[in-house]
Amino acid sequence: MENQSAAAAVADQEDRTKKFCKKSAADSANQCSSDSREMSAKKVDYTALVGAADSAPAQTAEAGETISSAAPAFLMASPPSQHQHQHQHQHQRLAELVPAGEAGAVIEGDDIELFAADDDDDDSLAPSDAETERSVRVLRPVSTQQQFDDRHGGRLVRRPLLHRLRDRLKSAKTGCPPDRGRLCGALVQLLPFLGIMREYNLREWLLPDLISGLTVGIMHIPQGMAYAFLAELPPYLGLYTSFFPPLIYFFFGTSRQISMGTLAIVSLLIGSLVRKNLPAVAMQVTPAGDNVTAEAFIVNATSMAADQSWGSDPLIRSRVSLACATCLCVGLIQLLMGILRLGFLTRYLSDPLISGFTMGVAVHVFSSQIKYVLGISVPGRNGLASLPLHYYDLACNIGQTNFVTLGIAAFAVVILYVTKEFVNPRVRKKIKAPLPTELIIVTLGTVISYAFDLKKNYNVKIVGTIPTGIPPPEFPDLSVLQPSMAVEIITVAIIAFSVCVSLAKIFGKKYNYEVAPSQELIAYGICNTVGAFFHCWPAGSSLSRSAVQDSMGGKTQVAALVSSTLLLLVLLFVGKYFETVPNCCLSAIILVAIKGMLEQVKEAPILWRLSPYDFWTWIVTCLGVVLLSVDYGLIMGLAFSVFSIIVRTQSPTSSILGRITGTDLYKNVHAYDDIEEVAGLKIFRFEGSLYFACAENFRESLYRKTGVNPRRIVQQRRRLGEKYARVTATSDASTATVKRTFTRMSESEKAEAAKAVGLDWPRVPVQHVILDASTWGYIDYVGVRALSQAIQEYRDIGVAVYIANPKCGIRACLERSDFYEKNRYDIIYVSVHDAVLAAQFDQRAALRKSEQQLLSASSAAIKVSSPTDGETSAAAQLRKRAEANGAEQDDSAKAVTKV
Repeated sequence: MENQSAAAAVADQEDRTKKFCKKSAADSANQCSSDSREMSAKKVDYTALVGAADSAPAQTAEAGETISSAAPAFLMASPPSQHQHQHQHQHQRLAELVPAGEAGAVIEGDDIELFAADDDDDDSLAPSDAETERSVRVLRPVSTQQQFDDRHGGRLVRRPLLHRLRDRLKSAKTGCPPDRGRLCGALVQLLPFLGIMREYNLREWLLPDLISGLTVGIMHIPQGMAYAFLAELPPYLGLYTSFFPPLIYFFFGTSRQISMGTLAIVSLLIGSLVRKNLPAVAMQVTPAGDNVTAEAFIVNATSMAADQSWGSDPLIRSRVSLACATCLCVGLIQLLMGILRLGFLTRYLSDPLISGFTMGVAVHVFSSQIKYVLGISVPGRNGLASLPLHYYDLACNIGQTNFVTLGIAAFAVVILYVTKEFVNPRVRKKIKAPLPTELIIVTLGTVISYAFDLKKNYNVKIVGTIPTGIPPPEFPDLSVLQPSMAVEIITVAIIAFSVCVSLAKIFGKKYNYEVAPSQELIAYGICNTVGAFFHCWPAGSSLSRSAVQDSMGGKTQVAALVSSTLLLLVLLFVGKYFETVPNCCLSAIILVAIKGMLEQVKEAPILWRLSPYDFWTWIVTCLGVVLLSVDYGLIMGLAFSVFSIIVRTQSPTSSILGRITGTDLYKNVHAYDDIEEVAGLKIFRFEGSLYFACAENFRESLYRKTGVNPRRIVQQRRRLGEKYARVTATSDASTATVKRTFTRMSESEKAEAAKAVGLDWPRVPVQHVILDASTWGYIDYVGVRALSQAIQEYRDIGVAVYIANPKCGIRACLERSDFYEKNRYDIIYVSVHDAVLAAQFDQRAALRKSEQQLLSASSAAIKVSSPTDGETSAAAQLRKRAEANGAEQDDSAKAVTKV
């Protein structure tokens, strides 16, 4: 069965190969002859054994013969000629190239032949055992990039910007008028719920959506009131924020699993903003003549947020106005970003930065709840080092701890933690729904507080008055906004969107549907813009609620409609029964809820092992948020991320490549044992783009890695030339004359002349340097200049530089610059292996030319020598030089032949 399936797979592959090529046999023959003429006696014969470490050693032949080296079988070719007699002749000729007993293929020009092991008559690649080696031999010309493009119709893909703009304008003018289908598509894109409802499976999806919606709605009640403490706002506003945004997101959002509502990070940012700008707002809302200091205002407002007589108090009203105005601005910013398609900006917020930021925010959240757990009042701190100062205030007021409050909070934390970590995992296996522990704690706390009158008897702070019903829409008071709040508002908008869209993409990948970041921005913007009219602060998607909605089988945002319906019932009928909830119970819910955020500290060791840059980004961001402030910490994290990117791009790694034995694969010489450098040349790979920040580093790395510094060699030769001129100067020939004569000599003559007077002329150990440009992402003006300068400096010392496998964008940039005014087109090759073979051809041609010159010089010296009196001193010296150079060239020839 295995052989039959393998044979079927091979037959299918042959059919696809034959379908791929539509050329006739005559065209194939013409193309083969054309390629043969273009080869100019240069033909590459690749040999590779699939699955084998080595193959037969490469051979070097005379001009017109085949040079064997190695290459993988990543090639496509046309099927063989359809003429039977030509096919048989071609089959017999190519079969000789496949080693006996091996399955393999031979590709030459437009002809492809497949051979089975031990069966030269079968032209199909039959299945073989796993241990059978399959070989492929490819015959093609050594190609520069220009030859390759001319032969195969290559062109630069990216067109000039003006041409692309002109084509867009032309297509816009000639475009067809909007039809019904296009309008429907645009409407579905703006209102994604239309597409979701169109494919809604009522029988299979409705029940899971109902169950998950009810479960998430129950979670909204305690979380909404608890996160209001983080935002320094009345708890009932958390119920509004949990009701309106999910309802609006149902119509405009593209994610089907996330749960919109209150979010710990955003709530803390709003609380920090409100607390910082509260004194400025107080001056606008406090009646004239009232002498209220900023510190007294903050302490009074904070205590009123924890105690409750909301009424129409101007201090509470000012905080609500500030939060609603901020919510409106955040919504408008997100809406504008969505319209302008700026969702890509979140790509610059890396995962380590977001993780470090949320970890620092979690520390702030944890710290902000300690005063509610202890039942003490401390002034709010703003600005730099607010968190360390907050702990100082806690230490100073630790003696005021309310032990009843502390006991209730400790009991609630233990119950919540045990249920979350140990009970719910087992319960979900049976009923799939987690126990609503938060709602149980809130309900139990409400009953106990009401029964024992904890506020009056034990001074336990409670939630207080919760208005019944839905508030009428009210335009936010924008006069409370200050210019200094702009940075903080933009920070809230970006952070809220980044966290939410990241969570949406996670569920999109899990369930294989697209999440459009720009449409998500529009959805979040509309949620916050509309929510601002109903006393909401900026909303976001919670990981805990979204995970529960997903685990309960929620399929669409219909679950959000169900949870909003449940919250509507709470606001209309049940809200007043939660007025006696102790604040410490809500704080306990927050402390347990942020456990997952605090556990992000475990990512630090992983980041250290993977990338020190990401590790330090995490550390700098987290410490900046904790020790300085939330906004300054984020700015520090962004700055360090940009700095790390600059450092990494301006100092990329580089290496010298060698050839894996028996292949055409070139790898780092320090990464493999079975590898050797090609004699007479160096292959340099620069693992980065070539632009202004790393241009100098590129040149320095090139000179250092290759061991050939042309600047240093030129300086050494110049000094030796001056020294030679001083040593050999006579009364008849001045130093300047000798120096000019020495300058006109060839490199070999200079070396001989310097050696004659006891000077060691610096020789260059290589004749070619090959730059592997496959890793270059882009190149700019400074990079082009640095590349041209390096090529020219190598050329000055007799070293040729080839560029291998540059991307289309790199070649386009070189074409637009003056690079080809100083350099030839034929220094760019399609692959490293082509460049290596071309360099070997050049070395062999130079070797033959040198041999012919030496033979001619030797013959001339022999003819002018005296047969009787012996050779003259000049002829003898010339003969010695010829013999010495001949021996040296023989060694070089042997080295090239070995390669």
